[in-house]
Amino acid sequence: MRELWGSPIQWNTKKSYLEVARKLGVDEETVRNRIKRLKESGFLLGWRLVPNPTLLGRVSTSLLLKFNDSASKESAISRLTGMDGVVNIASIYDKSLTLTVFDDEKRTASKQIAGIGISEDPLTTPSLRLVPSTFRMTQLDWEIARLLLKEADKKLTDVAMQVKVSARTVKRRLNLMMDESAVFIMPIVDLRKAEGVSYQLLVRSEEGKKSELESLVASRIDNLVFTASDSRNGSIFGFTGTNMTEGNEILDWVKQQKGIRTARLNIIEKVVHVYAWLEREVERRVSGYKTQVNLKDSVIETP
Repeated sequence: MRELWGSPIQWNTKKSYLEVARKLGVDEETVRNRIKRLKESGFLLGWRLVPNPTLLGRVSTSLLLKFNDSASKESAISRLTGMDGVVNIASIYDKSLTLTVFDDEKRTASKQIAGIGISEDPLTTPSLRLVPSTFRMTQLDWEIARLLLKEADKKLTDVAMQVKVSARTVKRRLNLMMDESAVFIMPIVDLRKAEGVSYQLLVRSEEGKKSELESLVASRIDNLVFTASDSRNGSIFGFTGTNMTEGNEILDWVKQQKGIRTARLNIIEKVVHVYAWLEREVERRVSGYKTQVNLKDSVIETP
């Protein structure tokens, strides 16, 4: 999962089963069988595509909402799935939620979310740092993205038929969008089917120590799923553990390392992916191109 994170091998040639196998020191068939098992178990549901927030005129942020009880938290999840800007919702074991939000410069989404939890102002919390992109999306790019929002591992031939170009063209545009950070791929997993506890470790390092400490912490975690940056000195580690004791032991060890400022461990119960508003945003851009073409075609020159 760590090697395939953010890259469905169906169209991204950079992460083929063969390359993953070589990286892990196993044969290609072993990788193929393990992925098949993850899918059959119901843990790996597929991948989703998310456009870079800068292409939507937004920035990515993560908000923390706290609740008095589990019932209030579950009720809030239903409300949040219908709000603009929310990309996904992670339910934390301690009656809290962390939201990945694509917000505009006026913080419209954050203001709408305010008041849902105990605090009137949601707390900003570490989140994945997404590289800004200046890539200029074409109408074809937006049409391809629209078809892959919920199912990024859809067959290229099916996508090609719907956008009326060759599968080779679709693959070329997808790889170009990935190379330019215009789109990101996120795995969709069902944590209820995970073999163990799903952890999120948030670490703050002293200035100039981040790279060294990231390698050190990663070497200490056996079932590491991903490592990502959230700021200049912040790192996020996603991993699974056999029980809560194992997670607490890792947290205690991390806190003892020189150069670590702070460390916090979250237990993730489930992740809810939100699509509706993002589909509307992408559809607007596809429709915008079509409107421009229609306006050009309707212009009549007069003497």
